[in-house]
Amino acid sequence: MANPDSSSMNLAIEVACDNLIGFVIVACNGNPDKARAVIADMILAYKPADTVELTLISQIVGFGLASMDSLRRSMADPDMPDARVLRYRTSAASLSRSAEQCRVALNTLRAAANPAERPAAPAKPQMPPAGATDAQKEKARALLNRLDQLHKDWDLNPIPGPAAPAEPTPRHIPSGYG
Repeated sequence: MANPDSSSMNLAIEVACDNLIGFVIVACNGNPDKARAVIADMILAYKPADTVELTLISQIVGFGLASMDSLRRSMADPDMPDARVLRYRTSAASLSRSAEQCRVALNTLRAAANPAERPAAPAKPQMPPAGATDAQKEKARALLNRLDQLHKDWDLNPIPGPAAPAEPTPRHIPSGYG
């Protein structure tokens, strides 16, 4: 298990803070140092033991912040079409489930009595050693090319959400809810 005070752990925390800063920068009056400190406090409250735990913790914090942001957006405009309100709230519920799945994974990881029983982080794909056969090298090249293409597709071609209907439908609020 890595030392949580190591330079790689500190760098990983900085990366997580930089990726999540957008969720709290407005609340911190645009002060990026204060926003990073808020995110770092949220992450460090979970006491990550290594970068594997830090990854799960960062996802918990990120999914939680994104869920709250979706809820906020669902209430931002009283004239917002019902379909958009529903989309924001569905997104919030989905993000909350994702955060809970990460919590379960973190607790499972921490429950392993022996560090040797902990699942290893996935290995980074790399080219086979120099003594590998041509077939092994070609297979590795194809895999790396496919992963590179997936990363490019992920970054450049986001999947659009469903379009809102042209005519808003009246909201039905069950009795006892407002």
